[in-house]
Amino acid sequence: MRNPEITIGIFSHTKSIALDFLGQIKREFETNQLLQQAFPDILFSDKETPPPGGWSLDRLIVKRKTNPKEGTIEAHGLVEGMPTGKHFELMIYDDVVVPASVSTPEQIQKTTQAWELSDNLGARNTEGFTRKWHIGTRYSYADTYDVMLKRGVVKPRVYPATHDGTMYGDPVLLTKEQWDLKVKTQGSATVACQMLQSPLQGLDKMFDRKDIRIYEVRPHTLNVYIMVDPARSMKKGSDETAIAVVGVDANMNKYLLDGISHRCNLMSRYEWTKMLYWKWKNMPGIQAVFVGYEKYGALADLDYFYEQMKKDGSFTIKELAAPTGMGNASKEDRVQRLTPDLKKGKIFLPYPTHPDRLTAHQKKILNINEEELTRLNMKTSEYIEKTTARNTAHLLSKIIKRKDSEGVVYDLSEKLVTQFHYFPFGSKVDLIDAFSRIYDMSPTPPIDLDFSKWTLEPEIV
Repeated sequence: MRNPEITIGIFSHTKSIALDFLGQIKREFETNQLLQQAFPDILFSDKETPPPGGWSLDRLIVKRKTNPKEGTIEAHGLVEGMPTGKHFELMIYDDVVVPASVSTPEQIQKTTQAWELSDNLGARNTEGFTRKWHIGTRYSYADTYDVMLKRGVVKPRVYPATHDGTMYGDPVLLTKEQWDLKVKTQGSATVACQMLQSPLQGLDKMFDRKDIRIYEVRPHTLNVYIMVDPARSMKKGSDETAIAVVGVDANMNKYLLDGISHRCNLMSRYEWTKMLYWKWKNMPGIQAVFVGYEKYGALADLDYFYEQMKKDGSFTIKELAAPTGMGNASKEDRVQRLTPDLKKGKIFLPYPTHPDRLTAHQKKILNINEEELTRLNMKTSEYIEKTTARNTAHLLSKIIKRKDSEGVVYDLSEKLVTQFHYFPFGSKVDLIDAFSRIYDMSPTPPIDLDFSKWTLEPEIV
């Protein structure tokens, strides 16, 4: 009513859903006589006929002075039935994510790509932007709405049905009795999606990310285990090759030191494994390095590995079969073995150390003199390089940044935390599965070589 020249596109997952939204508006324009009388210069009365092609099941127009090819309001599908050649001043995305679109990673990716492509259907305003509204229900933590939120392209306005957004909070729109009945009738998973906009509220997660500890400095002495969980498909949405490099200290604590988690071909899998082996083999304080490789379907991989090692230098590879006593255990079964160590606080991820902003603990370990650092007017990284601090700099934790097959940079620790957080309901478990294979490597603690702890009593003759 304020701007009869506007063009609006309503997009839903399928066109049939969008048509329902448009149908409601169409009936209002056709039957609401008070609205027609209040805006006779904009709305057609029941005695007037809209121009040919201007009023149909998927399109309606009002009286306007301009002649764009787009209707005043049109209904389209996003994943099925997306238009071409249209440009709308306001794009309304309503129910573009439905239960069927989160059933597999491929379906999620399909919806996300359709949403990305639809951005070209917007018309810029005087400020150079397209107006967009997004309305919908969360059915999965990893859905297209999650992509929008992580990219920061939408402003979230989430109003859960309880005061704190949890299943057990005080209801804000219903009485306590009504809320309890709704939870009982619908089940926690449906209520979490429909009423709380938080799919995980209705799921019984196995791990608590708060149990994961962070290390700023690794122990002086470690045994290192490299576990490879190969994925042979390079297709989008398929499993990823995960390589977890885990250090074990004298107390059997486990430290994520290095690794990757992205799609790799056979040659890349070998190059990564070789690089990680020799990198940690030559690292000070590492007593031994062991490599384990997922056995299932790996015969061709290992044949290639052994052939390459004839010229590159060999190392022993342990073939990782099903865990003892677990038969043909699934990834989920293997991952569950991490529970005791997590609960005991024995799994550590690296602190994202910045070379010029060390923590107090890191400075203490490296014996950095703050007064001397200030006097020399040096950056911390320069000071380390030019003093004896460089002798222990290898102990500092390091952020593990990698680039995937499409050139996208990711944080390995972040991936691991995400997979822990959403297990067993997440779509990816490759990295935590590779980490869990530490138990199939029969890990042993290193020998403590800190001689300063030893005292020798003189022999009394």
